[in-house]
Amino acid sequence: MSILTEFTVPADEFVLADTLTVAPEIRIEIKRVVGGESHVTPYFWAFGEDLTNFEQALRDDDMVREVLTLEEQEEQAGRDEEEEERFYRVTWEMSVPNLITAVSDAKATVLEAASVDGDDWEVKILFPNEESLSGFWDYCLENEFSFQPQRVYRPENPEERAEYGVTPDQQEALEAAYHAGYFDVPRDRTLTELADNLDISRNALSARLRRGHRNLLSNTLIHDD
Repeated sequence: MSILTEFTVPADEFVLADTLTVAPEIRIEIKRVVGGESHVTPYFWAFGEDLTNFEQALRDDDMVREVLTLEEQEEQAGRDEEEEERFYRVTWEMSVPNLITAVSDAKATVLEAASVDGDDWEVKILFPNEESLSGFWDYCLENEFSFQPQRVYRPENPEERAEYGVTPDQQEALEAAYHAGYFDVPRDRTLTELADNLDISRNALSARLRRGHRNLLSNTLIHDD
């Protein structure tokens, strides 16, 4: 029976640590990770007001072997702020023990991974069974990884799932944005103002709103056949 885990992990134990050190203001959301014997290929969105420096840092990263931009767009992030979005496929070399190696060896799947401050990643991983999870923990302990577990639960148990798949932090952000008029046209509150009210960073709030929107859609309007 499959098991879901959620935890926070330092960037230097996951992927793209050097790149995020150069551009900590850029927010990353990994959508898919393909593992190999000596490399890993993450597919991810990058969000920020200027992605030029980030992309250059990505190409200069000694661990990165290939960078491919798959999609690019811009959107209005506030009243007078433009935020760029780019979707990348990157081939990243695994020369030292890291969390992706542990995931690959355990035959597990990275469902979500987001970095909002350049230091830590918030990661959700699906393990096929308890044996797989046990092997993952053993690898992490052996290599002294310093990640912080947040939740371990079975997705089949409805009592362990938030309503509509929305986490408490995402629900707080969505409700605050709604009541503050952030979704009105024109907006009554900017993302920065709303983040200040919640006492979190603008990037963290944007990430919570995006993931909350996605979870709401996937559990209400979107029905995969």
